[in-house]
Formats: sequence, structure tokens, C-alpha cells
Amino acid sequence: MKTKSEFLNEEIVELLNYRIEQEEFSSRTYLSMSLWATDKGYLGAGKLFNKYSEEEMAHADKARVMLLANGIQPTTPALKKPEQEFQNLPNAIKVAFDHETEITKQCYALTKAAYKVENYMVAELGLWYCKEQAEELEKFQNLLDRFEAFGEKTDMLRELDEEMEDLAE
Repeated sequence: MKTKSEFLNEEIVELLNYRIEQEEFSSRTYLSMSLWATDKGYLGAGKLFNKYSEEEMAHADKARVMLLANGIQPTTPALKKPEQEFQNLPNAIKVAFDHETEITKQCYALTKAAYKVENYMVAELGLWYCKEQAEELEKFQNLLDRFEAFGEKTDMLRELDEEMEDLAE
């Protein structure tokens, strides 16, 4: 017989399930970007966005493990359809940056709620998510900075696509 943990209150359970939903949505968003980029000939960007898609599913697993370790079955979320089309590669990267900015706010909210109820296990997980988000924002900010520094001409996009393929490995 399973016993539910006394350490996760209803608010924390909801936030962890929301984290699963949002990380899975992030995965689908990056999968959509990967498919779009590959279809448009940005093979390097396609590979990198696919790698990010896989990483986001691993992030969802962290919240699932926390819930299961506390005797709570995670919710399998219904997900909305992510964007399928992007104006161009710079636009896709800007959409990704904006998405990660929103996810960062959500991770801060999880961490803040965990500290508020003195749940240090979840606070530690929240801090892990926040650290990951700092890395995510930095990755996309660096790509955006390249567009600002070097422009969006075809040769620059080709070079960036090749660099993105290197980052995927």
C-alpha cells in the first residue's frame, strides 16, 4: 500500500504538474522548430532544436520523479499545439528566447512557493530549474547577439547554421 508524502501540499503538487506540462510543451515547441528549420534547409539549427527538445523532456522527468518519490502519480498533460511556422531563423530564435523567459518566471514561482512552505526538497529542484534557465537564456541571448553584431544576410545565416550544428553535438 502506497502512502502519500506529507511533504508535498496541494499547491506544490499543482506547480510540479504544471512544470511537467510546461517542460513537455517546451519539448514540442523545440521539436516544431527543429522540423521547420530542417524543412527550410537549416540542418544545423534543426539538429540543435531537436537536441533542445530532448533536453526539455528530461527536465519534465525531474518533476515526475519528485512526485512519484512522494507517492503521487503525476498528471499526463494535454498540450496545446506549438507554433509551426516562423518568419525566418532569427524569428525562431527570438520566439525561443521569449519562451524561455516565460519558463524562467515559472521556475522562479515554483522555487518561491517551495521556500514559502519550507519545502526544501522542492526548493532545491526549483533552484536546479532556475540554474538551467540561466543557461537556456544565455544560449539564446548569444544567438540573438550574433544577429545584432553580424546581421541576417545569407552568408551569416549559413555560418550560424553550421555553428548550431556543432552545438548539437
